Amino acid sequence: MTVHLQVWLMDGLGFMVSRLPYHEYLAAPNHSLEWSPCNNHRAVNQPNSSRAWLEATGIGATTCAHHGCSVPHSVVDFQKGERQVNMDYSLANALQYNMQGIRHVINFYDVNCTYMRMLRQHVGNNKFLKFPTEMEIIPGIRIWHVHGHQPQCFSRYAPFVHQRCWVD
Repeated sequence: MTVHLQVWLMDGLGFMVSRLPYHEYLAAPNHSLEWSPCNNHRAVNQPNSSRAWLEATGIGATTCAHHGCSVPHSVVDFQKGERQVNMDYSLANALQYNMQGIRHVINFYDVNCTYMRMLRQHVGNNKFLKFPTEMEIIPGIRIWHVHGHQPQCFSRYAPFVHQRCWVD
């Protein structure tokens, strides 16, 4: 048994998720493998590359486009490259933080054409994840990345498609 002598900086405080619940979530069964049929998105299509010597291969976060900062308790680390299972946890935590009265959110993610297809099912079938079912999540792909997708992704997910306002 290996004893980790590293101390997590601000475990569960600030922007990082809590280590123990996050690792329990990752260890749970029923995480589906993702693959992006759109184009060759290395972040999604190559998560099982050999990186056994690394404890983390990167981080992901849900950020507020209006304020330009990460949402507290939404920064996750990647163990096998960027996997949607990691981002499910980040998004679910972000959508529970200070979201009273918010009924619509725009979620920009570089692989939203694949990601949003199964998001509600992933969350609904997982005891570790939850977010408001009445909340509308509008998918988008940032303009820098949408050009690498198929033409139908541009017309469906490009940022200018989402330039509408809601009056509640």
